[in-house]
Amino acid sequence: MRSLARAGCCLTVALLSGRASAAQTSANLDAERADFARWLATSPVSPYAAIYHQPFTGDLVFGPGGDPALATLPPATLTQGMLRLTLRTSDGERTVPRNRDVPLAGWRIRVGGDRGDSRVTVFGVPPEVNPPGWYPIDPAVVIAGTLLPPDRRETRRMLGLDGLEVEATLAGSFVGEMSGRGLRLTVYRMPEPGSEESELNIFFRDGSSGAGTYPAGRFLALQPLGDGRYRADFNRARNPFCAYNSIFPCPLPWRGNQIEVSIEAGERYHAGDPE
Repeated sequence: MRSLARAGCCLTVALLSGRASAAQTSANLDAERADFARWLATSPVSPYAAIYHQPFTGDLVFGPGGDPALATLPPATLTQGMLRLTLRTSDGERTVPRNRDVPLAGWRIRVGGDRGDSRVTVFGVPPEVNPPGWYPIDPAVVIAGTLLPPDRRETRRMLGLDGLEVEATLAGSFVGEMSGRGLRLTVYRMPEPGSEESELNIFFRDGSSGAGTYPAGRFLALQPLGDGRYRADFNRARNPFCAYNSIFPCPLPWRGNQIEVSIEAGERYHAGDPE
C-alpha cells in the first residue's frame, strides 16, 4: 500500500510538473512573440523599415544623381574593393564592415552576403504597422522526431528568412508524426550571416498557406533534444521577410516540404484574420 501511495504521489508530482512546464513554455512563447512584434514595429533595421534591397556588384551612388531609389539620401558612394567596403561622404571615407549596420544621416546601410554575392539593404524610418498575428498556442503541433542523414552530399545557394542568399548544406530529413500521420520534411543547415552560428531550418507549406498564413510558406528552426532527437514546434513557425516588405525576394518552396493538413499554428499572414 505504501509503495502504491508513493507511486501515486510521484505521478501527481509528475503531472503537476508537466503542467507547470507547459505553462512556462506558453509564457516563454508569448514573451517571444511580444518581443518580436516590438522589434518589427520599432527597430531601425526592421524589414518594415527597409527601402532598398538589391545586389551589390560595384559602386553604389546615393543622393541626387545616383540610384533613383536612393535619391533622397545624402550624397555618398559605396565601393566594394578587393579587400574592403568603403563609404565616401562629404565628411570623408570610412570602412564598412560586412553584415553590420552603418549609419548615414537618418538612414542605415547594411552589406550582407559574401563578396561575390553581396546585397545592399538601406533602412529608413520604420512606418507605423500592425503587429503580426499569431494562432493560439497548440501543444498538438509540437512534434518530436529524428533527423535522418541525407542520402547525398549537397550544398546550394538559397534564400534565407531575411532575403539573403546563403550557402546551405542538406542536413537530412526530419521524421515524426502529427495528428496520426507520418511527417517527413527536408532540412538544411543555414548559416547566420556575419556569425559562426547556423540553424537547422525547414521551409514548408501546408494547407493554411494562402488561407491564413503566408502563401509562399514559413520557416521553422529545429530544436535539439539530445540523443539524435529534435523538436519541431510549429507554434514558432515564422514568415520570411518578404511577407512584411515586397522589396525582399521570397524563397522558393523546398521540394517535398508540402504538408497536406492545415497547420493553424505559428505566425499568420494578416493580423486581422478571424480566429
